[in-house]
Amino acid sequence: MRLLDEARLLFGLLTKRLARSLWRTKIRLFAVVIMVMVGVFAGISFAAYAHTASSMYEDIYADTDEGVNLADIWVENPSSTWNGSAADSICDEIEAQWPNSDLSLNECEPRLKLDGVMFHTSDDGEESIVPAVWHGIDQGHIDRVWFPDHECCSGVMPSADDEIVVDARVAEGMDVRIGDSITIGAGSGSMNYSVVGIGLHSNHLYYAQSGSLFPADPGTFATGYLTAEGLEKLANLSVGSANLLLIDIVGTPEYDLQSTTDIEGEEITFVIDKIDSILQDIHDSPSLIYSRSGVESVEFLRADAESAMDIYVPVTAMIAIVAGITIFLSLQRLVQSQAREIAILRTLGIPRNVIIPGYILMPIIIGLVGCLFGVIFGVLFGAPSMLGMYEGVLGIPILESADINPILLQISGIAMLVVLFSGILPAIQASRLQPLEIMRGQHQIRLSSRMLQKLTSRLPSTVGLTIRSSIRKPARLAFTFFAVGLSMLIFGSMTLMMGTMEDAIVGNVEDNQNWDAEVVVSFGGEVAVSEWAEERDANYEWKLAFPANPEGDTRYLSANGLDSISTNDNSMIVLDLKEGSLPVANSEIVQVLVDEGLQHFLDWQVGQTQTIMFGATPMNIEITGITQGEISRTVYLHRQDLVPVVGIEATSVLIELPQGAEVDSELGEISLGVTQKEDLISTFESLLEQQQAIFSSVLALGIIIAIVVLFNTLIMNLAERDVEIATLRVLGAPINKIGGMMLGEHIAIGLIGGILATGFTIIGTQALVSTFIQWAFYLTVSPDFMVIAQLVGIVVFISVMLTPFGMWRISRLDLVEKVKDLSQ
Repeated sequence: MRLLDEARLLFGLLTKRLARSLWRTKIRLFAVVIMVMVGVFAGISFAAYAHTASSMYEDIYADTDEGVNLADIWVENPSSTWNGSAADSICDEIEAQWPNSDLSLNECEPRLKLDGVMFHTSDDGEESIVPAVWHGIDQGHIDRVWFPDHECCSGVMPSADDEIVVDARVAEGMDVRIGDSITIGAGSGSMNYSVVGIGLHSNHLYYAQSGSLFPADPGTFATGYLTAEGLEKLANLSVGSANLLLIDIVGTPEYDLQSTTDIEGEEITFVIDKIDSILQDIHDSPSLIYSRSGVESVEFLRADAESAMDIYVPVTAMIAIVAGITIFLSLQRLVQSQAREIAILRTLGIPRNVIIPGYILMPIIIGLVGCLFGVIFGVLFGAPSMLGMYEGVLGIPILESADINPILLQISGIAMLVVLFSGILPAIQASRLQPLEIMRGQHQIRLSSRMLQKLTSRLPSTVGLTIRSSIRKPARLAFTFFAVGLSMLIFGSMTLMMGTMEDAIVGNVEDNQNWDAEVVVSFGGEVAVSEWAEERDANYEWKLAFPANPEGDTRYLSANGLDSISTNDNSMIVLDLKEGSLPVANSEIVQVLVDEGLQHFLDWQVGQTQTIMFGATPMNIEITGITQGEISRTVYLHRQDLVPVVGIEATSVLIELPQGAEVDSELGEISLGVTQKEDLISTFESLLEQQQAIFSSVLALGIIIAIVVLFNTLIMNLAERDVEIATLRVLGAPINKIGGMMLGEHIAIGLIGGILATGFTIIGTQALVSTFIQWAFYLTVSPDFMVIAQLVGIVVFISVMLTPFGMWRISRLDLVEKVKDLSQ
């Protein structure tokens, strides 16, 4: 009992001594606590967003009073419309020939969905033609308009053929209110409609134009929901016309995801194949049949939530690892500075198991304090800000956020585990110190290798001392570079990603697209648009874009038929040819270019012959080249090779406007939509501006962590050389020469650390991108010289800026005491 009391007393004394020693390095201590706090804060913020988004989408898509009953299978006619009797007969055939499966048909509903335009006049009187998508929705049971109990939305579904519900993003971005009258078109003139509601729709929750990766800038895209009769009247179509069949299956079946190659929805794939065979028998023109993964908005939001779920744990762990390395290095230095005291305790018979707990307790306390503040800031500020940003960027109201209590435990547990692990090795090292070696001072004597001494012998004494002392403890230096690499990974990956995205989106549009407006046309409407362009002396080119899928694969790609396939800078669309050659028109086997995403996912190579399907119609293609820069899966071929297969001449007209010519209302009335090049650029730039605060915060976070890591290591290096530097001072070495020695050391450490940080950034960013690329989104990250120079420059700058602190510390050394320590 007495021995136990003595052990407790000694443990308490040692723990107090450790606490006082750590408190003397308050700056480093606070920095480590802040790093733990930031890791927990970031983890909670990302996790709250990920869990909220995942659960929210399920609630929206559900077949409940609050949900929209999202369809399970879509049958789309991309080249024409069915009349009312044809659409009804197809539904009847699907019901009659429904396969023998565990999945039961609930309902098949014809639907009309058309591209169009909205004629908008801003407050300052400026008129614009906004590309739009119009849905003809009666009081259907499938894929309803969503009116959440939120201030964004209100009103009722239209009941008359001159009424419309506009999307909430239209109402906010164009200042449209219930009771207003708006003018819209769908290729057959224009009509006025009265706004009776403001809502949201599952196809446009991710509010972007088809094929675009980023949410549309306010005022550049519109969607609205009319009665079936209202849209038929607008487009001058017969009663009952439809180009979509929405199929609802009892329950919510699993379906194949584009982000994996696994077959998640075996049953629904079987049903889709059966419906495809039914369509082949009763309908000649190509039809598309797909599950929820084929709806861009549904798939983008699912992939976004999935990537957020995958990333928040690694982000927390990465920042916690950097904090853990800093704690590990600090405790190692603490063990060295307290070696004599530990040796005395060991000489007095104190067992090792009394020494170990103190060094483990310190990281636990640091971790607990960091986790506590991280949880507080994460709950009060991080999670609400992240969810607020989500609502601001995507415009989807969050009715109920996810329960974050399990998240708090998970994130804090990860951080505590990493921090706790960082204290184990120093504790073991402290318990294994040999008293005899400590008392003789042998633990402080660490000679450089003979080879290193020989290599530095001819250098000036201060330079040689700098090199030898800097790499005296290579393990610590390696840990430092590793931690700096991780910290700069946060900064560098964000910079490299944003630069890559800007090149892929803005750079591709600015440099490789020479058209000013892409005008979507109805079937046969390309002639009228061409006449409009000729009247204004504008250059134009027809484009035929039609969906297809690889044979045996349900994922869709875009087959782009162009009049001119070229890499010349003056072409309407300038292709970036990665390898191979341009295709030749009218070849025996149709020659095409495929994007590098298809090469990645399907292993399609130059020289191969493959088959793509346009509905039930196959096309054999010969791959002559691979292009790069496309985000979505794309095949390029000559338009004249595509026309006989799909039966239409063009889907859009690319127009290069002469000086002084503008898009006007006349063009809007004869088209199904006008996308202007400047709107695409402004959309991405607007998104960057919205996220600038988060972008700047992430950059600052990476730089601050790098400063803390470098500061910790460089100060420890100085502390270990106090005796050597004091001896040089006593022997007459001028302080400016010692300062030059320190500056050179910091520059060298900064250069090496910066180069390693660049390697971490490139490898880490490529690994990060590989986790969320999928069929609908493919991106390659390549090193950028400016980003590399920026990373190396920042690390070198941080290292150099710490030199004045080192000089100030040297100037305050007690030379007599330090030399006395050496004599002892």
